[in-house]
Amino acid sequence: MGAHYEKDIWIFFNAEVTVVLDACFSGAGGRSVLAKGARPLVMTTDASVISSNMAVLSATQGAQISSSSPEKGHGIFTCCFLKALKEGKKNIADIYEYIKPLVEDEAKQINVQQSPSISPDAEKIRGRFTLRR
Repeated sequence: MGAHYEKDIWIFFNAEVTVVLDACFSGAGGRSVLAKGARPLVMTTDASVISSNMAVLSATQGAQISSSSPEKGHGIFTCCFLKALKEGKKNIADIYEYIKPLVEDEAKQINVQQSPSISPDAEKIRGRFTLRR
């Protein structure tokens, strides 16, 4: 391998990677038993699988489904995430702490339980994983 490629690989493995997930499921075809606007994502993971240079912010915890806001045309999580960005939040831990109560409150208004999750724990990644343009 040439030095150029080795440098690129080194940068990739040492860069901070932020993953933000809000899954969508259309429920088309009349076979779905999910409520209209439901956006199911069931993700189970072992924290040891996540690389130390990676943070994952997802719309739900455990077996919860990701719901959409009929008025806003997006997932509840996505709406709150975009609001956090507009408010100037750039650190993924700060974004999580800002949107968690917003998502939970909006979900309650449509009679569902939804709470975002972050891995690793927000306190463990505070000051890291800053979003840039």
